[in-house]
Amino acid sequence: MRQVKYMYQKFLDSSFRTKLMLSYFLLSGFIVLILGFVYFETSARNITTNVTDSVTSVLRSNNQLLDNKLTAIQKTVDMIPIDHDLLQTIMNVDTTDSSSLLRADRSITKILYRYFGNMEEVYASQIMTQNYAYGSTDRMYIPVKPFYSSPLATTAVEAEGATQWIPAYSYADTFHQQDLKRGSYEFSSLFAVVKQLHLTALDDAGTFHTLPEGKEKPILILNFRPDLLKGGFEDYAARSGFAHLSYGMIHDKNGMVMSSDRQQQVGEPVADWLKDAITSEQGMKMVNVKGQSILLVYEAMKTTGWVSYIAIPMEDVLGHLSTIRTYTVFFLGFMMLVAVILAYLLSVYISKPITDMKQAMKVMEKGHFDIRIPVRGYDELGDLVIRFNQMNEKIKDLIEENYKSRLRAKESELMALNLQLNPHFLYNTLTTMYWIALEHKQHELGQLIISLAEMLQITTRNKNDTWSLETDLNWLEKYIYIMQNRFEDKFTVEYDIDPILLQVEVPKLFLQPFVENSIIHGFAEMESGGLIRITAWIEKQLVCFKVEDNGLGIQEEHIRRIQAGEIRSTGIKNVDRRVRLLYGMDYGVTLHSPAGKGTFVLIRIGEIHRSNQMTPIQ
Repeated sequence: MRQVKYMYQKFLDSSFRTKLMLSYFLLSGFIVLILGFVYFETSARNITTNVTDSVTSVLRSNNQLLDNKLTAIQKTVDMIPIDHDLLQTIMNVDTTDSSSLLRADRSITKILYRYFGNMEEVYASQIMTQNYAYGSTDRMYIPVKPFYSSPLATTAVEAEGATQWIPAYSYADTFHQQDLKRGSYEFSSLFAVVKQLHLTALDDAGTFHTLPEGKEKPILILNFRPDLLKGGFEDYAARSGFAHLSYGMIHDKNGMVMSSDRQQQVGEPVADWLKDAITSEQGMKMVNVKGQSILLVYEAMKTTGWVSYIAIPMEDVLGHLSTIRTYTVFFLGFMMLVAVILAYLLSVYISKPITDMKQAMKVMEKGHFDIRIPVRGYDELGDLVIRFNQMNEKIKDLIEENYKSRLRAKESELMALNLQLNPHFLYNTLTTMYWIALEHKQHELGQLIISLAEMLQITTRNKNDTWSLETDLNWLEKYIYIMQNRFEDKFTVEYDIDPILLQVEVPKLFLQPFVENSIIHGFAEMESGGLIRITAWIEKQLVCFKVEDNGLGIQEEHIRRIQAGEIRSTGIKNVDRRVRLLYGMDYGVTLHSPAGKGTFVLIRIGEIHRSNQMTPIQ
């Protein structure tokens, strides 16, 4: 933070030319960096999208090809249980006679060859029983007892005749062939399909046959080498050009079916990063593995449900973007050089008039106002020089005007003092008139004069926007007294005021306009009997006032136009505006005029706020 402040201060202390050069340089560099970044990111995004689409297409076509092959195999497997020859062979074999077992083996081998002989994908096909392993043993032999104690047999029995795909397994580990663990042989790792055969068949006479009760149900097992699953992946890896592309297939989150990664052996648990990334049947994700970003595309096969995937490091995906990065850096450097040159030339052009004005100001500081700067152009800087020269010419006039303005200020101050004396003069004059009226025994006139004087005194002594309700009522009573004398007791006024509200702060003279409206307009056609009722109360912590009369009333359309501002009503509008400014837009004045029942005004002025001052009445 200290270094930033130091650099900022150095920038402020540098010359205008330096600031201009640095600002132009930074602005140009920022624009070039943004453009380079946007171009690089757009290119990277497009390349990533293209690679993702390509990999997805490869996965989909490869999975479809494998699904077609495995579906054909599965359909063939589903035909085995209804083979009449196989049923007869299994029913007629004598498990205690070795020659009978050999004859059955030859017969079953022919049956299996008939079904799977033309399928290159099938590495070995056998039918297993507790007593004998039938089928070709040219490529591999499956020992009987280890087979029936293996997960392969357990899976087939639990499926109860359904076809089950077995993911990659180790021949030596599954069949307890410890001596084979050290050697290398082509069937060391396999995947298989197993099916418990519930044999049934119809003979030529239409008779339905099935295995006798208690007869062992054999298990069909077809073994495949994992290389069958690699073909499409290996082709894509060879022609894609990605040096570190890896691929594989998992049967669930705990086991590999096939993998190109030597560190991820077939049959071993799936790596944690791969397990966490694959969360659906298909998708694409960016995965971080040991600090390296990897593009992972995956899709599940329909027949087995196994998920095949291709993983490509982003360094490989974006490898050829290094050329773009190099060009971008070169372009940035070139633009910075151009920016420095242009900034220097521009700063010289701009700073020359400013430098001239700086020198001229130094001369003006000594009191010489006759200096002029040559005008070299009529652009903004030229206009600035012209205005500087014009300013120089008017300096003397400004000095004189400043002197005159000081004189006028003193005169205004004296006038203000005189204006402050006027209210006091009026109050004293009204008081004198009051005493003259009393001397001539004009008591009524004297009371009117003193009421007017006291109203004047109250209003001039209070400069705030609010005062206490008690002060407002005292002023209003004097106003009502004057109006009652003017209209010869045409009306009376009643008060219903909660005493606790007398010290509440209220807007100055906020009741007077409504009382005046009642007298002037409400009682216009009345000779006597007018009644004004002023009520104040507290409702839900809000102070409310109501001024109502029994006068002519106001039509609803007229009230609407007043509230809408279509008809000018200075007093009502003034009070409503002052209340809203002081207390908020939720408060204000509401007019009501029930038909034939006069008019009443409701005023809501906000929460209780007690006054700390009172205006004395003398």
